[in-house]
Amino acid sequence: MDTLLTFFFSASLLSSSLVWTGYLEYDQDVLIPEGWIHVGRVEPTEQLKLTFALKQQNLDLLEETLRLVSDPDSAQYGKHLHLEEVASLVRPSELTQKSVHHWLRSHGITNCQPVHTQDFLQCTMTAEVAETLLPGSKFHRYASDGYSVVRSSAPYSVHDDIHQHLDFVGGLHRFPPKEQDLSKASSNRKQKQLKSGFHLGVTPAVLRARYNLSASDVGAAQNNSQAVAQFLEQYYSPADLAEFMSIYGRGFQHLSQVDRVVGTQGAGKAGIEASLDVEYIMSTGANISTWVFTNPGRHETQEPFLQWMVLLSNMSDLPWVHTISYGDDEDSLSAAYMMRINTEFMKAGVRGISLLFASGDSGAGCRHLGKEQNSFRPSFPASSPYVTTVGGTSFKNPFEVTYEVTDYISGGGFSNVFKMPDYQVISSLMCFSPNILTLLDVIVFPVRPVQWTPT
Repeated sequence: MDTLLTFFFSASLLSSSLVWTGYLEYDQDVLIPEGWIHVGRVEPTEQLKLTFALKQQNLDLLEETLRLVSDPDSAQYGKHLHLEEVASLVRPSELTQKSVHHWLRSHGITNCQPVHTQDFLQCTMTAEVAETLLPGSKFHRYASDGYSVVRSSAPYSVHDDIHQHLDFVGGLHRFPPKEQDLSKASSNRKQKQLKSGFHLGVTPAVLRARYNLSASDVGAAQNNSQAVAQFLEQYYSPADLAEFMSIYGRGFQHLSQVDRVVGTQGAGKAGIEASLDVEYIMSTGANISTWVFTNPGRHETQEPFLQWMVLLSNMSDLPWVHTISYGDDEDSLSAAYMMRINTEFMKAGVRGISLLFASGDSGAGCRHLGKEQNSFRPSFPASSPYVTTVGGTSFKNPFEVTYEVTDYISGGGFSNVFKMPDYQVISSLMCFSPNILTLLDVIVFPVRPVQWTPT
């Protein structure tokens, strides 16, 4: 029923003049996801923090630059840009910057922080001012599993004069995706496998043996770097990481602590997802400087994933490889939002930064549209043409280090929005590249994969 309501709401907007009169995200799903409880309207004086995505310039040139620096046959291959060069390329026009700033100031909004590339503004204002600034918006508080967020229960619009200068406004929609129940999935696999015999699990030693990594196959270059990003109130435990490496890292040189945490580690219990990601990237990408991006204590109106993207536009010194176990249903996001996030991925790519996203745990997914009407349900950012989407494999014989087969829960990486990029058409004919290592991101029983490409 919720899906049908969303469909009819979007269709009515598409067939009306609302699309052209200020609705930046006319196709954004504004229904409340399952598991979130309505707490009530926020007070008019409550402080909100919204993110304004200003229209950028030279996007065609940005995409062409990404193609050239990524193509081994190009003379520009590997000649990545610095952050300042990226900023000069995509920085919003002077007219766009002046128009947006004037619009905000005319509503008394002066507490705004720009990013280095000038294409995002993060502004603080009261709920009353926000609802005046963005007609149609109505801010409510919602709670789930001890967490609360503030979101608008209705679509927002902007004045016609400002519509052409913004891609979207963040902090009104897009609830944080629910965390996957990894322990349950692991338990189900364990029970299934114990029926046929004893299973030791996929440890770092098993992975290194499967991919012919000897004791000398560890990071040696000074500029090698990698990172894990966590958004869903997930934290890792430094003590657990040190113990894990002392047990499973005896056969190869390794590091036992993260070099840098961007954000603040939460004081709660360590999360399974965060622990797996950090422990396994540091035992396969061994002896490589590792960062962790985390954002506990976030403002209730902030979108965790968007905050990470904004951060990348504001930091000149970043690790070269980022692995992210995060995704949302493609059909729950507006086209404007996804297109802008794709641009942010391109900005990272021209800087030489590789982004690896999990393909999801629901296979091809399924969206029920009506009686005997269903469609596949891709996951985003896994469906983006500008990231590496990572699927899952399992050993054909779970009790031996043998060849792998596709895991039944692994997502497809396809899209209902974006066409297949040219490079994928070519690479699909090659089947599998020998320089790609697919690693299962589980300690004992395989649940989800991550992929690591040695540099």
